[in-house]
Amino acid sequence: MSSVVPESIEYHIANIPTSLLMTWLVWLAIGVASLAVLKTARRVPHALQSVFEMCFESITGMIDDAIGHDAVRYYPLFIGIFLYIFVGNLIGLFPGLISPTSDLNVTVGLSLVVFVYYNFMGFRRQGLGYLKHFFGPSLPWYMFPIRGLMFIIEMIGNFARPFSLALRLFCNIFAKEILLGILAFLMLEFFFGKELIVKGLSLGPLFLRPFILLLGLMVGFIQALIFMVLSVSYVASAVKLEEH
Repeated sequence: MSSVVPESIEYHIANIPTSLLMTWLVWLAIGVASLAVLKTARRVPHALQSVFEMCFESITGMIDDAIGHDAVRYYPLFIGIFLYIFVGNLIGLFPGLISPTSDLNVTVGLSLVVFVYYNFMGFRRQGLGYLKHFFGPSLPWYMFPIRGLMFIIEMIGNFARPFSLALRLFCNIFAKEILLGILAFLMLEFFFGKELIVKGLSLGPLFLRPFILLLGLMVGFIQALIFMVLSVSYVASAVKLEEH
């Protein structure tokens, strides 16, 4: 499913999907910014270095709190998820570009990566004991029907997680893309109208656009943070079962 809104451009380059092109652009932007920080890093950080350090310290701090002493092995996954989603959300604020996260295929792909990863890590760390997590708290043997019911409910909840992650991110970013597209469409329609009063109406969408961009920035950050925090909590619950 691809999202086509009035402000976006359909790029037909060797039949490559637009969301894939935008994904390459996101990783290029992240790579260039990262190299710039590495090349210019110094003991007293400059603005870009400070942004990266603050971002990494906040993310690693949350991972440490959730997972504990073994958290460092998960840093690349969660930092990568946050940066990709955040930057991917932001590029849709530029005219002619579209957020890859407004494509349901992309958000489903991200969610499935998280789903497969935390379940894989659960079985890797706990073996078949990982399944005990889905039976709920220990109960007397004669209450096995309740534990069986708990297992079914927990399994349904487990498989619902990737759909929840994917739809939450997709719906919020797609709505932002649609709103920006409608504003751009109305502004152009009014501006090229024949009557002077109609042309004047184009100032309305033009005035609203900065506020929508600010709202898009906030939504883009919040959705990236929510996706990452939920991913961290899922991995933490899978790899720390022995402590519960």
